[in-house]
Amino acid sequence: MKAEPRYMPLPATLHHVLAARIGARFGLQRLLTIENAIFTEWRLRFYGRGVAVALVIAVLFSWMRRLGHWVVEPDGRLGNIDFCWMWVSGKFAAMRHPVQIYDRVIYAAAQHVFYRSGECQFMHQYVYPPTYLFFTYPLGLMPYLTAYAVWVGLTFVVYAAAIYAVVPRSATLIAALASAAVLKNIELGHNGFLFAGLIGLSLFWLWHRPWLSGILLGFLTCKPQLWVLFPPVLLVSHNWRALASAAAMSGVLATAATLAFGDGTWPAFFASLVDRTSDLSPQAGIELVLESFYGLAHWAGAAAWLAWPIHLAVALGASVVVTVVWGSRIAYPLKAATLCLGSLLTSPYLLPYDLCILPIAVAFLVHDGLSRGFLAGERVIMMVCFAALYCPSAPVGPIICLVLLLLVLRRIWKICEDAATATPEPAREGPPIASQCL
Repeated sequence: MKAEPRYMPLPATLHHVLAARIGARFGLQRLLTIENAIFTEWRLRFYGRGVAVALVIAVLFSWMRRLGHWVVEPDGRLGNIDFCWMWVSGKFAAMRHPVQIYDRVIYAAAQHVFYRSGECQFMHQYVYPPTYLFFTYPLGLMPYLTAYAVWVGLTFVVYAAAIYAVVPRSATLIAALASAAVLKNIELGHNGFLFAGLIGLSLFWLWHRPWLSGILLGFLTCKPQLWVLFPPVLLVSHNWRALASAAAMSGVLATAATLAFGDGTWPAFFASLVDRTSDLSPQAGIELVLESFYGLAHWAGAAAWLAWPIHLAVALGASVVVTVVWGSRIAYPLKAATLCLGSLLTSPYLLPYDLCILPIAVAFLVHDGLSRGFLAGERVIMMVCFAALYCPSAPVGPIICLVLLLLVLRRIWKICEDAATATPEPAREGPPIASQCL
C-alpha cells in the first residue's frame, strides 16, 4: 500500500506573514473598489462647483462682516492687500528713475501719493527683480480697480489653461479651481496664478515644443526661488534646446531690464535680499507665515539656527530626489509632478498664494493615474491634502508637499516593481482617453 505524501506545515511566523500580506492586498483592493465608486467625474464636478460657490459666499460674507481684507472694504476704501504694492510698482516702472523703487523711504512715501489716507497700508519694500517690472508696468497705466480685474483675470486664464492642458477635463479643472490657494491669490491679487501657469505650461510643452517651454522658463526667473531646480533637471535629462532657450530668454530679460530701468536696479535688488527679519519678512512689524519647512519651524518657535538646518536638509533631499527621477527612465507626468513639488520644498520663502503650484503637480499625477490606473488610497490622500489647505491656523503647505511627493515616489516604486516581474504596458501619450472614474 502506497503511503500518502506528507507535507511539512508552514512555520507559524511565515503563516502569519502570508496571511497578513493576503489580508493587506485584499484590503487595498477593497479600498480601490470604494474609491472607483466615489471618485467619478460627475461627483467631482458636482462637489467642485459646490466648493467654488461656498468660497464665493465666504468671501462676500467676510467682506460684509469685516472678517478679512479684499480689494474694497465695506466703507469704500481700498483694502490692504498685496496688489497695492504691485500697482504702485507699475507707477515706478514708468518714472524717470525706476531704481527708486528699491529705496524704502521713497517707496513707502508713494503710499501717500497714490492712495488716500488709510488705504493700501501694506506697502513694504519691493523685493522682486527688475524683470518683474515688465509685468507690472501695464498695471500702472490703468486705474486701480481696472488693473486688479485685468491682472487677476488674465493670470487666472494662464493658470486654468495649464491645468486643462495637463488633464483636459472639466471635473479636474473645477476641482483645481476650488483650491484654497486659488482663493488666497484672488483675495490678495497676487502672482500665484501667473507663475503656477508658467510652470505648468512649460512642463506640458517641454518635450513637444522645447523652445517655447524654455521661453516660459525664462520668464520664471522673475521669481527665482521657484526656478532653482529647473536648470539641473534640464541638464540631467539632456533637454538642450529647452535649456538654451531658457538661458537666452533669461539673458534677454535681464538685459532689457537693465536698459529700461537702469543698471542700478540689479545691485539694489541683491541688497534687498539680505536685509530681512528672522521670518524672512522684508520689513519689521510685518509677520509672514511661510509655507516652507523653515517657516513651519519658525512658526513652531524654533530659532533660526535650528530652522535653517531643518529646511536645508529637506531641500537637499528633495533636490536629490528630483535630479535622480529626471535622470531616470520614468514616465514624464511623474517627472513633472516631482519637479513641481521639489520646487516648493526647496524654497524657504514661500507664501500661501505660491501653493497654486500644488494643483499643477496633482494634475500631472492624475494624468498618470488615468493612463496607468490609480493605486489604492491615492485619491483619498489627495482629497485629504486638498481639504487640509483650508487649515488657517498653521502653515501645513510643506507637510502637504512632502506627502504628495511621497505619493509620487510610491507610484514610481510600484511601476519599477511591476517592471521587474513583467513587461509593463507603456503609458499612453497625450491626453488620456475619457473615462468615468477619476
